[in-house]
Amino acid sequence: MAKPTRLMPRKKPRQERSRATVDAILQAAAYILVKRGWPALTTNAVAERAGVNIASLYQFFPTKEAIVAELERRHIAETRAKIAEVYERHRGDGLEARVRTMVEAAIAAHLVAPELHRVFSDELPRRREDSVEEPPLIHLADRSRLANGLPQPALAAWLIETVAHAAVHEGIVERRSDVESGTLADELVKLLVRYLER
Repeated sequence: MAKPTRLMPRKKPRQERSRATVDAILQAAAYILVKRGWPALTTNAVAERAGVNIASLYQFFPTKEAIVAELERRHIAETRAKIAEVYERHRGDGLEARVRTMVEAAIAAHLVAPELHRVFSDELPRRREDSVEEPPLIHLADRSRLANGLPQPALAAWLIETVAHAAVHEGIVERRSDVESGTLADELVKLLVRYLER
């Protein structure tokens, strides 16, 4: 069983040069994960791609898992920020407006480094202690409002969030033009609103 400390950086970079080194390490790791996959990710490969000495890498990260965990933490932080931006722009109190906001939040979240997002969700080996909690696509206040009045509101909230996530996750890869044109969002909103209005 992996220890949590193996997933944390050894130290935080304080100087600009150190921050640049850590950024280079993380960019190199992201490149390797996206282009060559998890099996190709080694600390030596990351150091070589980043153009840093392996000792410099180990100064900040004890393992390749710690590098990936930091990459994932940063990715989740960017994702949360994009979701928050969409919810800040939310307009209207009707059911369709709330569903559209949720769908747009899902799309915004998945457009943050989509290739890397796919690696995180589909390729990396997972153990419970490795997981970085992903932000919910439905704000807690909206969960009860969206499913209000349905026979099983908790199940309904889970279903709409899961369906939205799955459709957007696959749509980014398989139907990118439909995502970019807004067609996927429009169709997904119709689907979810019909379910919620039954």
